[in-house]
Amino acid sequence: MNKTLTAAFDSDEALKSAEDEIINLDVAGYPREKIYVDKEKKEIKVIAAGAIAGEIKEVLQSHNPKSLTEREWTE
Repeated sequence: MNKTLTAAFDSDEALKSAEDEIINLDVAGYPREKIYVDKEKKEIKVIAAGAIAGEIKEVLQSHNPKSLTEREWTE
């Protein structure tokens, strides 16, 4: 089951840090095209399979987002 995790941040720096950390997660072959960044809204959206969704959620939470939502997602 896939999930969409969306986090909004107060600063460009926090957004960039979260993006960099997710991109550099030690997950072999995690597709970059499943990471969407909206710099105007200072949001990052990640589509993740159930197994990795928890790890990505922890990463996003570690950057103190002002909001974090989690939804079911199907292709």
